[in-house]
Amino acid sequence: MADLNASIAVIEEAIGSYPDLAVTTGLNISGSVLLDLVSRSNFSGAVLFVDTGYHFPQTLSLWEELQDRYSEMNFVALGADNPPDTLYSRDPELCCSLNKVAPLENYLQEHRVSAVLNARTRVSSPGRRDLSVIEHGTRVRINPLIEWSYEDLEHYLEDRDIPYHSLYHEGYLSMGCWPCTGPVKPGQDPRSGRFMGQGRSECGIWLDVKKA
Repeated sequence: MADLNASIAVIEEAIGSYPDLAVTTGLNISGSVLLDLVSRSNFSGAVLFVDTGYHFPQTLSLWEELQDRYSEMNFVALGADNPPDTLYSRDPELCCSLNKVAPLENYLQEHRVSAVLNARTRVSSPGRRDLSVIEHGTRVRINPLIEWSYEDLEHYLEDRDIPYHSLYHEGYLSMGCWPCTGPVKPGQDPRSGRFMGQGRSECGIWLDVKKA
């Protein structure tokens, strides 16, 4: 079972250590948990979400619902200026790079953000099993939920009555853009519904990292 106090301690230390700390979210269920934890830790900084233009309507509705619930934070939706309409069908990796990775990186550079708090967990993908709490790359990346299981996340959401993605119980264990995201079957890798048939499981945002 996840250690709630340990996760909160990591968050509080991050808030105290990095005045420019930002939270990023893809609006998975772990993202809803993280937003509640940072709210409990009196975080009032930026919460960043990249609106690629291809999100499920349920994703955008959840974003608005979370903004209403955690109004003390600065919710910022990012996006490319003029994304090509069907680039995802011709070059999905370039689509991720232009519509997701670049808008976030541009914001982080422009605002000189030195540390990012995110909701990745070890159970979310075989490629994330070795996640550490602190990672170093272009900037510090802090992962307070690495030990949380899906059961832990579900129990916390239920206990606190927190809004979370309505497609989760339809098998969407990892949320992304509708052209490249589908439900996961029992026993499959939780991220197998992402980038289907493309031979990858990451959009590129988290690739420039090293363990502390």
